[in-house]
Amino acid sequence: KNLCDKGKMQKAHGCIKDMMRHGMEPTVITFNTLIDGWCKVDKMSVAMNVTKFMRNIGVEPDERTFNTLIHGYCNRHDMMMAKKIMEMMYKVHLVPNVVSFTTVVKGLCDMKLCGEATVLVQNMLKSILKPNVITFTALLKGWCDHGDLKMAYKILNNMIDLEYKPDVRTWTVLIHGLCQQNQMVDAMHVMDALCVSETKPNVVTLNSLVRGWCNQGNMEMATKVFDVASKVNVIPNEVTYTTMIRGWLQKRHTKQAIALIEQMVAVGIRPDVVTFNTFIRSYCKEKDMDTAMDVLRAMRRNRIKASVVTYTTMMQGWIELKRLDLATEVFDEMKRRNVRRTVVTYTLLITGWAREMQRTDKAEAVMKELMEYPHAKPNTRTFNSLIRGYKYLYHE
Repeated sequence: KNLCDKGKMQKAHGCIKDMMRHGMEPTVITFNTLIDGWCKVDKMSVAMNVTKFMRNIGVEPDERTFNTLIHGYCNRHDMMMAKKIMEMMYKVHLVPNVVSFTTVVKGLCDMKLCGEATVLVQNMLKSILKPNVITFTALLKGWCDHGDLKMAYKILNNMIDLEYKPDVRTWTVLIHGLCQQNQMVDAMHVMDALCVSETKPNVVTLNSLVRGWCNQGNMEMATKVFDVASKVNVIPNEVTYTTMIRGWLQKRHTKQAIALIEQMVAVGIRPDVVTFNTFIRSYCKEKDMDTAMDVLRAMRRNRIKASVVTYTTMMQGWIELKRLDLATEVFDEMKRRNVRRTVVTYTLLITGWAREMQRTDKAEAVMKELMEYPHAKPNTRTFNSLIRGYKYLYHE
């Protein structure tokens, strides 16, 4: 178990061989520990081979063996294999636990197979093992993300009819789904009902509604929801403030955004890198690069480490102004501070040199660096940026 926890799977595997050489027979617990380790490092074929081996030496898998394999396949979104493992369990008269069932339901929904997930829950209701509120919430979320609110309401009503009590996460999922479909009035009705019920909203519920109104550009309603939060004992967090700040900045109301960050600090919530990135993105969009640089300096003063998004946004701002010298300075600072670059960062710089400046020699140098960089590799877009640069020179 110690070796598996540290990811030293070959040595852990060797331990079982040593046990057997010394005449000690591993038990199902021993094998389950090893299978769990292989699943965590995403070596499912090895985990399955261990399962076959244990059966060959007369050690029968138990519920934990199968449940571990189900979780492993769900984590890699191989839902066909996850369902196959479930079927294997039934053949040996074992029943998956509710956590495994819920994991499969969630996995199917993540892959937009909400219909299959619904059938699975229906079959669950007919079996000894029953779904729980978390299972229904996962299914409800699947239909909401799929944009089918009619089915989402059907699942919710079915859940209530079967005397399952929706919790705050269930209602938050529904509110989030309504906001995604721009059904903000309905979302507010659900919120109002939630506020006077035993199940009170939480900060995630609040954030969903605030984001919904901000996305519609209705800052008056977003502010109303924000102000009402304290009346139901919901304390806004950094996500709430950052969402509101982004909303005001998109409306070009910088004063309100700055007032919010000051309020944020006053109530003891420390702005994070996402909050600062929101300001930087807004200033870069307005081509106010001097103020964007001031925000970057403020991050350093507050000891907030700039992220790859911070630097890439700054680079894009300078490139749009055809200041590739300053974009390169930002890129060099990124390297000095050991911020891991992505293919997006490199492609942006290559595009700037090749398209904006027609300097394919500089673009080639950046491409060469990317080819040698161990943490990112060029993609089709990267090569296309370089090709377009050559085509431009050819036409000239």
